[in-house]
Amino acid sequence: MPGSRTKLLALTTASALGALLAVIVTPTAEANDGQRATSTEAALLAHAKKVAPLNAVANALGDQGRGAFADTYSDLHVDENGGSVTLLATDSTRAAKLIAAAKHAHPTINTALIRVQHADFSRKALDREIDKIFPLGAVKDASKEVYLGASPKADGSGITVEVKPSALRRVKAAQGTRLDGIPVTYVSGKVKTAASWRWNDSRPQIGGDVLVGDARKPGYANHCTAGIAAENSHGRDYLITAAHCYPNGAGVYGEGARTGDWNNPTKSHYFGKISGTKDGWDAQLIDSGLYNGRGFNSDEADTPSGKWYAVNNYAYSYNGQTVCQDGAHSYYDGKGVPCGIKTTSDDYRYTIQWDDGSTHRIRGVQGKGSYTCTQGDSGGLVFTVNDRTHRQARGIVSANRGTREMYWTEATDILRNFHLKLNPHQ
Repeated sequence: MPGSRTKLLALTTASALGALLAVIVTPTAEANDGQRATSTEAALLAHAKKVAPLNAVANALGDQGRGAFADTYSDLHVDENGGSVTLLATDSTRAAKLIAAAKHAHPTINTALIRVQHADFSRKALDREIDKIFPLGAVKDASKEVYLGASPKADGSGITVEVKPSALRRVKAAQGTRLDGIPVTYVSGKVKTAASWRWNDSRPQIGGDVLVGDARKPGYANHCTAGIAAENSHGRDYLITAAHCYPNGAGVYGEGARTGDWNNPTKSHYFGKISGTKDGWDAQLIDSGLYNGRGFNSDEADTPSGKWYAVNNYAYSYNGQTVCQDGAHSYYDGKGVPCGIKTTSDDYRYTIQWDDGSTHRIRGVQGKGSYTCTQGDSGGLVFTVNDRTHRQARGIVSANRGTREMYWTEATDILRNFHLKLNPHQ
Protein backbone atom coordinates (compact mmCIF):
# COMPACT_ATOMS: atom_id res chain seq x y z
CA MET A 1 0.00 0.00 0.00
CA PRO A 2 1.52 3.39 -0.97
CA GLY A 3 2.54 5.59 1.92
CA SER A 4 0.14 8.32 0.88
CA ARG A 5 -2.83 6.04 1.36
CA THR A 6 -4.45 5.38 4.70
CA LYS A 7 -4.39 2.06 6.46
CA LEU A 8 -7.89 1.95 7.93
CA LEU A 9 -8.66 0.39 11.31
CA ALA A 10 -11.79 -1.68 11.66
CA LEU A 11 -14.86 -2.42 13.74
CA THR A 12 -18.45 -3.40 13.09
CA THR A 13 -21.82 -2.71 14.75
CA ALA A 14 -24.83 -4.92 15.31
CA SER A 15 -28.59 -4.74 15.32
CA ALA A 16 -30.35 -5.86 18.48
CA LEU A 17 -31.80 -9.36 18.65
CA GLY A 18 -35.51 -8.70 18.71
CA ALA A 19 -35.00 -5.11 19.77
CA LEU A 20 -33.47 -2.23 17.82
CA LEU A 21 -32.03 -2.31 14.32
CA ALA A 22 -29.10 -0.18 13.22
CA VAL A 23 -30.17 3.35 12.37
CA ILE A 24 -29.56 3.76 8.64
CA VAL A 25 -28.91 7.31 7.43
CA THR A 26 -27.80 8.41 3.99
CA PRO A 27 -24.41 10.17 4.28
CA THR A 28 -24.51 13.88 3.55
CA ALA A 29 -22.09 16.80 3.67
CA GLU A 30 -20.23 17.67 6.85
CA ALA A 31 -22.25 18.73 9.88
CA ASN A 32 -22.50 22.37 10.84
CA ASP A 33 -21.22 23.35 14.25
CA GLY A 34 -23.28 24.93 17.00
CA GLN A 35 -26.52 22.95 16.98
CA ARG A 36 -27.23 20.31 19.58
CA ALA A 37 -30.11 18.06 18.71
CA THR A 38 -33.43 18.53 20.47
CA SER A 39 -34.92 15.20 19.48
CA THR A 40 -33.84 11.74 18.48
CA GLU A 41 -35.20 8.76 16.61
CA ALA A 42 -38.43 7.44 18.15
CA ALA A 43 -37.36 3.78 18.40
CA LEU A 44 -34.19 4.71 20.29
CA LEU A 45 -36.18 6.84 22.74
CA ALA A 46 -38.66 4.03 23.31
CA HIS A 47 -35.83 1.61 23.98
CA ALA A 48 -34.09 4.07 26.32
CA LYS A 49 -37.29 4.44 28.36
CA LYS A 50 -37.78 0.68 28.50
CA VAL A 51 -34.31 -0.17 29.75
CA ALA A 52 -33.70 2.84 32.02
CA PRO A 53 -34.95 1.05 35.20
CA LEU A 54 -32.83 -2.01 34.35
CA ASN A 55 -29.71 0.08 33.74
CA ALA A 56 -30.24 1.94 37.02
CA VAL A 57 -30.41 -1.36 38.90
CA ALA A 58 -27.37 -2.77 37.09
CA ASN A 59 -25.27 0.31 37.79
CA ALA A 60 -26.24 0.32 41.47
CA LEU A 61 -25.44 -3.38 41.91
CA GLY A 62 -22.21 -3.08 39.93
CA ASP A 63 -21.00 -0.22 42.13
CA GLN A 64 -21.38 -2.39 45.22
CA GLY A 65 -19.95 -5.45 43.50
CA ARG A 66 -16.78 -3.60 42.61
CA GLY A 67 -16.55 -2.17 46.10
CA ALA A 68 -17.56 -3.50 49.52
CA PHE A 69 -19.01 -6.75 48.14
CA ALA A 70 -16.20 -7.82 45.83
CA ASP A 71 -15.86 -10.97 47.94
CA THR A 72 -19.21 -12.31 46.71
CA TYR A 73 -20.06 -10.45 43.47
CA SER A 74 -19.47 -12.47 40.30
CA ASP A 75 -21.41 -10.86 37.45
CA LEU A 76 -24.62 -9.23 36.21
CA HIS A 77 -26.91 -10.20 33.36
CA VAL A 78 -29.47 -7.70 32.07
CA ASP A 79 -32.48 -9.12 30.25
CA GLU A 80 -33.72 -6.11 28.30
CA ASN A 81 -36.63 -8.02 26.78
CA GLY A 82 -37.67 -9.92 29.91
CA GLY A 83 -37.24 -6.91 32.20
CA SER A 84 -34.94 -8.31 34.87
CA VAL A 85 -31.39 -8.09 36.20
CA THR A 86 -29.71 -11.26 37.43
CA LEU A 87 -27.08 -10.85 40.13
CA LEU A 88 -24.59 -13.72 40.27
CA ALA A 89 -23.09 -14.08 43.73
CA THR A 90 -21.22 -16.72 45.72
CA ASP A 91 -23.24 -16.28 48.92
CA SER A 92 -26.98 -15.62 49.17
CA THR A 93 -26.76 -13.82 52.51
CA ARG A 94 -24.08 -11.47 51.24
CA ALA A 95 -26.07 -11.03 48.01
CA ALA A 96 -29.06 -9.81 50.02
CA LYS A 97 -26.82 -7.32 51.84
CA LEU A 98 -25.36 -6.17 48.52
CA ILE A 99 -28.87 -5.47 47.21
CA ALA A 100 -29.75 -3.60 50.38
CA ALA A 101 -26.61 -1.50 50.12
CA ALA A 102 -27.41 -0.72 46.47
CA LYS A 103 -30.94 0.37 47.46
CA HIS A 104 -29.57 2.53 50.25
CA ALA A 105 -27.13 4.25 47.90
CA HIS A 106 -29.72 4.57 45.11
CA PRO A 107 -33.18 4.73 46.75
CA THR A 108 -35.10 5.03 43.48
CA ILE A 109 -34.04 1.68 41.99
CA ASN A 110 -36.66 -1.05 41.71
CA THR A 111 -35.26 -4.08 43.54
CA ALA A 112 -38.22 -6.19 42.36
CA LEU A 113 -36.38 -6.42 39.03
CA ILE A 114 -33.48 -8.30 40.64
CA ARG A 115 -32.98 -12.06 40.47
CA VAL A 116 -30.17 -13.77 42.38
CA GLN A 117 -28.24 -16.73 40.96
CA HIS A 118 -25.47 -18.72 42.63
CA ALA A 119 -21.94 -18.47 41.20
CA ASP A 120 -19.04 -20.70 42.23
CA PHE A 121 -16.44 -17.91 42.19
CA SER A 122 -16.37 -14.17 42.73
CA ARG A 123 -15.15 -11.85 39.98
CA LYS A 124 -12.30 -10.86 42.30
CA ALA A 125 -11.10 -14.47 42.50
CA LEU A 126 -11.45 -15.04 38.77
CA ASP A 127 -9.62 -11.80 37.93
CA ARG A 128 -6.79 -12.72 40.26
CA GLU A 129 -6.07 -15.87 38.25
CA ILE A 130 -6.52 -14.13 34.90
CA ASP A 131 -4.04 -11.44 35.97
CA LYS A 132 -1.39 -14.10 36.47
CA ILE A 133 -1.50 -15.38 32.90
CA PHE A 134 -2.81 -12.31 31.05
CA PRO A 135 -1.47 -9.04 32.45
CA LEU A 136 -2.42 -5.93 30.49
CA GLY A 137 -0.09 -3.88 28.29
CA ALA A 138 2.62 -4.49 25.73
CA VAL A 139 3.88 -8.01 25.07
CA LYS A 140 7.69 -8.01 25.03
CA ASP A 141 8.15 -11.04 22.80
CA ALA A 142 5.06 -11.63 20.70
CA SER A 143 6.64 -14.65 19.00
CA LYS A 144 6.56 -16.52 22.32
CA GLU A 145 3.07 -15.36 23.30
CA VAL A 146 0.60 -18.25 23.51
CA TYR A 147 -2.27 -16.67 25.49
CA LEU A 148 -4.42 -14.51 23.19
CA GLY A 149 -7.45 -13.81 25.36
CA ALA A 150 -9.14 -14.56 28.67
CA SER A 151 -12.49 -13.95 30.32
CA PRO A 152 -14.58 -15.16 33.27
CA LYS A 153 -17.30 -17.62 32.33
CA ALA A 154 -20.72 -15.95 32.19
CA ASP A 155 -22.07 -18.07 35.07
CA GLY A 156 -19.05 -17.50 37.34
CA SER A 157 -18.01 -21.14 37.19
CA GLY A 158 -14.47 -20.62 35.92
CA ILE A 159 -12.28 -19.04 33.25
CA THR A 160 -12.00 -19.34 29.48
CA VAL A 161 -8.51 -18.81 28.04
CA GLU A 162 -7.83 -18.32 24.32
CA VAL A 163 -4.59 -19.90 23.10
CA LYS A 164 -2.63 -19.92 19.84
CA PRO A 165 -3.99 -22.84 17.81
CA SER A 166 -0.49 -24.27 17.38
CA ALA A 167 0.02 -24.33 21.16
CA LEU A 168 -3.44 -25.43 22.29
CA ARG A 169 -2.67 -29.13 22.77
CA ARG A 170 0.60 -28.39 24.56
CA VAL A 171 -0.99 -25.85 26.93
CA LYS A 172 -3.86 -28.19 27.78
CA ALA A 173 -1.44 -30.97 28.61
CA ALA A 174 0.85 -28.77 30.68
CA GLN A 175 -1.69 -26.68 32.59
CA GLY A 176 -4.47 -29.16 33.20
CA THR A 177 -8.07 -28.12 33.82
CA ARG A 178 -7.69 -26.02 36.97
CA LEU A 179 -5.70 -23.00 38.17
CA ASP A 180 -5.53 -22.72 41.96
CA GLY A 181 -8.76 -24.66 42.17
CA ILE A 182 -10.59 -22.66 39.50
CA PRO A 183 -11.78 -24.59 36.41
CA VAL A 184 -10.16 -23.41 33.18
CA THR A 185 -11.28 -24.10 29.62
CA TYR A 186 -8.64 -23.62 26.93
CA VAL A 187 -9.92 -22.77 23.44
CA SER A 188 -8.33 -21.84 20.13
CA GLY A 189 -8.01 -18.06 19.71
CA LYS A 190 -6.57 -15.41 17.43
CA VAL A 191 -5.18 -11.88 17.61
CA LYS A 192 -8.03 -9.39 17.14
CA THR A 193 -7.99 -6.74 14.42
CA ALA A 194 -7.36 -3.25 15.72
CA ALA A 195 -10.41 -1.33 14.51
CA SER A 196 -15.06 8.94 12.48
CA TRP A 197 -18.67 11.08 11.55
CA ARG A 198 -18.31 14.77 11.04
CA TRP A 199 -16.05 15.44 8.09
CA ASN A 200 -13.36 18.14 8.24
CA ASP A 201 -14.78 19.46 11.50
CA SER A 202 -13.90 22.70 13.28
CA ARG A 203 -13.65 23.49 16.99
CA PRO A 204 -14.91 22.44 19.38
CA GLN A 205 -14.37 18.89 18.15
CA ILE A 206 -16.56 16.13 19.57
CA GLY A 207 -17.05 12.36 19.61
CA GLY A 208 -17.69 10.91 16.16
CA ASP A 209 -15.39 13.29 14.30
CA VAL A 210 -13.12 11.93 11.58
CA LEU A 211 -9.44 11.85 12.62
CA VAL A 212 -6.39 11.64 10.38
CA GLY A 213 -2.73 11.55 11.33
CA ASP A 214 0.54 9.73 10.86
CA ALA A 215 0.20 6.05 11.72
CA ARG A 216 2.41 4.10 14.10
CA LYS A 217 3.83 2.44 11.00
CA PRO A 218 6.22 4.94 9.35
CA GLY A 219 5.08 6.23 5.98
CA TYR A 220 1.42 5.48 6.58
CA ALA A 221 -1.57 7.53 7.73
CA ASN A 222 -4.53 6.32 9.78
CA HIS A 223 -8.17 7.26 9.78
CA CYS A 224 -9.75 6.82 13.20
CA THR A 225 -12.70 8.32 15.07
CA ALA A 226 -12.90 10.77 17.98
CA GLY A 227 -14.42 9.19 21.08
CA ILE A 228 -14.67 10.70 24.56
CA ALA A 229 -14.12 14.44 25.13
CA ALA A 230 -12.94 15.22 28.65
CA GLU A 231 -10.97 17.66 30.81
CA ASN A 232 -8.56 17.56 33.73
CA SER A 233 -8.93 19.32 37.06
CA HIS A 234 -7.69 22.57 35.50
CA GLY A 235 -10.26 22.46 32.68
CA ARG A 236 -7.77 21.52 29.93
CA ASP A 237 -9.54 19.80 27.02
CA TYR A 238 -8.60 16.34 25.78
CA LEU A 239 -10.11 14.03 23.18
CA ILE A 240 -9.76 10.28 23.63
CA THR A 241 -9.34 7.84 20.77
CA ALA A 242 -7.84 4.34 20.40
CA ALA A 243 -4.19 3.94 21.43
CA HIS A 244 -3.33 1.91 18.36
CA CYS A 245 -4.14 4.86 16.06
CA TYR A 246 -1.22 7.28 16.44
CA PRO A 247 2.24 7.47 18.06
CA ASN A 248 2.92 9.71 21.06
CA GLY A 249 3.67 13.30 20.02
CA ALA A 250 1.93 12.96 16.65
CA GLY A 251 -0.31 15.74 15.40
CA VAL A 252 -3.97 14.80 14.79
CA TYR A 253 -6.17 16.59 12.25
CA GLY A 254 -9.60 16.61 10.71
CA GLU A 255 -10.03 15.09 7.28
CA GLY A 256 -9.69 17.56 4.41
CA ALA A 257 -10.44 15.21 1.52
CA ARG A 258 -13.76 14.95 -0.28
CA THR A 259 -16.49 13.80 2.10
CA GLY A 260 -16.52 10.02 2.36
CA ASP A 261 -13.19 9.52 0.61
CA TRP A 262 -11.23 7.12 2.84
CA ASN A 263 -8.44 6.38 0.40
CA ASN A 264 -6.75 9.77 0.28
CA PRO A 265 -6.10 11.08 3.80
CA THR A 266 -5.60 14.84 3.78
CA LYS A 267 -4.83 16.82 6.91
CA SER A 268 -7.15 19.76 7.54
CA HIS A 269 -8.17 21.43 10.82
CA TYR A 270 -5.65 20.76 13.60
CA PHE A 271 -7.12 18.96 16.62
CA GLY A 272 -4.05 18.61 18.85
CA LYS A 273 -1.20 16.22 19.57
CA ILE A 274 -1.03 12.81 21.22
CA SER A 275 0.11 13.40 24.81
CA GLY A 276 -0.52 10.14 26.65
CA THR A 277 -1.33 6.47 26.10
CA LYS A 278 -2.83 3.67 28.20
CA ASP A 279 -2.29 0.64 26.01
CA GLY A 280 -4.04 -1.77 28.41
CA TRP A 281 -7.25 0.18 27.77
CA ASP A 282 -6.37 0.88 24.10
CA ALA A 283 -6.82 4.61 24.79
CA GLN A 284 -4.78 7.73 24.05
CA LEU A 285 -5.19 11.46 24.65
CA ILE A 286 -5.28 14.21 22.05
CA ASP A 287 -4.30 17.44 23.83
CA SER A 288 -5.99 20.53 22.37
CA GLY A 289 -3.91 22.95 24.46
CA LEU A 290 -7.19 24.80 25.16
CA TYR A 291 -9.53 24.97 28.14
CA ASN A 292 -13.17 24.83 29.22
CA GLY A 293 -14.65 23.32 26.08
CA ARG A 294 -12.99 25.63 23.56
CA GLY A 295 -10.93 22.77 22.14
CA PHE A 296 -13.06 19.67 22.65
CA ASN A 297 -16.56 19.31 24.06
CA SER A 298 -18.35 16.28 25.49
CA ASP A 299 -20.87 15.68 22.72
CA GLU A 300 -21.20 13.01 20.08
CA ALA A 301 -22.22 13.26 16.44
CA ASP A 302 -25.45 11.39 15.86
CA THR A 303 -28.46 11.51 13.55
CA PRO A 304 -29.89 13.46 11.83
CA SER A 305 -26.93 14.99 10.04
CA GLY A 306 -25.79 18.28 11.53
CA LYS A 307 -27.04 17.47 15.03
CA TRP A 308 -25.24 16.24 18.11
CA TYR A 309 -25.98 15.27 21.68
CA ALA A 310 -24.46 16.05 25.05
CA VAL A 311 -22.55 13.17 26.68
CA ASN A 312 -22.89 14.04 30.37
CA ASN A 313 -22.50 10.72 32.21
CA TYR A 314 -20.83 7.33 31.90
CA ALA A 315 -21.16 3.79 33.19
CA TYR A 316 -19.91 0.23 32.80
CA SER A 317 -21.63 -2.18 30.41
CA TYR A 318 -23.12 -5.44 31.69
CA ASN A 319 -24.06 -8.67 29.95
CA GLY A 320 -27.30 -8.35 28.02
CA GLN A 321 -27.25 -4.57 27.68
CA THR A 322 -27.25 -3.04 24.20
CA VAL A 323 -25.18 -0.08 23.00
CA CYS A 324 -24.61 2.14 19.95
CA GLN A 325 -21.35 3.38 18.43
CA ASP A 326 -20.64 6.47 16.34
CA GLY A 327 -17.72 5.32 14.20
CA ALA A 328 -17.27 7.61 11.20
CA HIS A 329 -16.54 4.98 8.57
CA SER A 330 -19.73 3.08 9.38
CA TYR A 331 -21.66 6.32 9.02
CA TYR A 332 -20.16 7.24 5.66
CA ASP A 333 -20.59 3.68 4.44
CA GLY A 334 -24.33 4.19 4.84
CA LYS A 335 -24.67 2.24 8.09
CA GLY A 336 -25.70 5.31 10.06
CA VAL A 337 -25.11 5.14 13.80
CA PRO A 338 -25.33 1.40 14.53
CA CYS A 339 -27.26 0.42 17.64
CA GLY A 340 -28.51 -2.79 19.23
CA ILE A 341 -24.99 -4.15 19.81
CA LYS A 342 -25.49 -6.66 22.61
CA THR A 343 -22.93 -7.08 25.39
CA THR A 344 -21.92 -10.74 25.41
CA SER A 345 -18.92 -10.61 27.78
CA ASP A 346 -18.56 -7.63 30.11
CA ASP A 347 -15.01 -8.45 31.23
CA TYR A 348 -13.04 -9.63 28.21
CA ARG A 349 -9.28 -9.61 27.70
CA TYR A 350 -7.87 -9.84 24.21
CA THR A 351 -4.72 -9.32 22.18
CA ILE A 352 -4.32 -6.87 19.30
CA GLN A 353 -1.38 -6.00 17.08
CA TRP A 354 -0.54 -2.39 16.29
CA ASP A 355 0.60 -1.21 12.86
CA ASP A 356 4.18 -0.97 14.11
CA GLY A 357 4.15 -4.73 14.73
CA SER A 358 3.97 -4.58 18.53
CA THR A 359 1.45 -6.74 20.39
CA HIS A 360 -0.69 -5.52 23.29
CA ARG A 361 -3.08 -7.06 25.79
CA ILE A 362 -6.32 -5.16 26.35
CA ARG A 363 -9.15 -5.36 28.87
CA GLY A 364 -12.63 -4.43 27.66
CA VAL A 365 -16.02 -5.71 26.56
CA GLN A 366 -17.20 -8.03 23.80
CA GLY A 367 -20.39 -7.27 21.87
CA LYS A 368 -22.17 -8.94 18.98
CA GLY A 369 -24.87 -8.16 16.44
CA SER A 370 -25.80 -8.34 12.78
CA TYR A 371 -23.46 -5.40 12.18
CA THR A 372 -21.16 -3.78 14.72
CA CYS A 373 -18.41 -1.68 13.05
CA THR A 374 -15.87 -1.36 10.26
CA GLN A 375 -12.35 -0.10 9.54
CA GLY A 376 -11.97 3.52 10.54
CA ASP A 377 -14.37 3.28 13.51
CA SER A 378 -11.53 2.80 16.00
CA GLY A 379 -11.81 5.24 18.90
CA GLY A 380 -15.48 6.00 18.19
CA LEU A 381 -17.74 6.56 21.18
CA VAL A 382 -19.69 3.55 22.43
CA PHE A 383 -22.81 4.90 24.12
CA THR A 384 -26.43 4.48 25.13
CA VAL A 385 -29.35 6.87 24.72
CA ASN A 386 -30.52 8.51 27.94
CA ASP A 387 -33.22 10.80 26.54
CA ARG A 388 -33.90 13.19 23.67
CA THR A 389 -30.80 15.29 24.27
CA HIS A 390 -28.31 13.23 26.30
CA ARG A 391 -26.08 10.21 25.84
CA GLN A 392 -24.25 7.99 28.31
CA ALA A 393 -20.65 7.08 27.47
CA ARG A 394 -19.82 3.38 27.72
CA GLY A 395 -16.38 3.39 26.09
CA ILE A 396 -14.52 3.57 22.78
CA VAL A 397 -14.28 1.18 19.83
CA SER A 398 -11.11 -0.90 19.99
CA ALA A 399 -11.15 -4.02 17.81
CA ASN A 400 -13.28 -6.50 15.91
CA ARG A 401 -13.53 -10.03 14.64
CA GLY A 402 -15.50 -9.72 11.44
CA THR A 403 -18.48 -7.43 11.13
CA ARG A 404 -20.63 -9.15 13.77
CA GLU A 405 -18.28 -9.02 16.74
CA MET A 406 -16.67 -5.94 18.26
CA TYR A 407 -14.67 -5.01 21.34
CA TRP A 408 -14.62 -1.76 23.28
CA THR A 409 -12.77 -0.49 26.32
CA GLU A 410 -14.80 1.09 29.09
CA ALA A 411 -15.29 4.81 29.70
CA THR A 412 -15.13 4.42 33.48
CA ASP A 413 -11.74 2.71 33.35
CA ILE A 414 -10.34 5.12 30.76
CA LEU A 415 -11.38 8.31 32.57
CA ARG A 416 -10.22 6.95 35.93
CA ASN A 417 -6.79 5.97 34.60
CA PHE A 418 -6.26 9.34 32.91
CA HIS A 419 -7.71 11.24 35.91
CA LEU A 420 -10.20 13.04 33.67
CA LYS A 421 -13.91 13.93 33.70
CA LEU A 422 -16.44 14.66 30.98
CA ASN A 423 -16.74 18.30 29.88
CA PRO A 424 -20.16 19.00 28.34
CA HIS A 425 -19.78 22.79 28.58
CA GLN A 426 -21.83 23.93 25.61
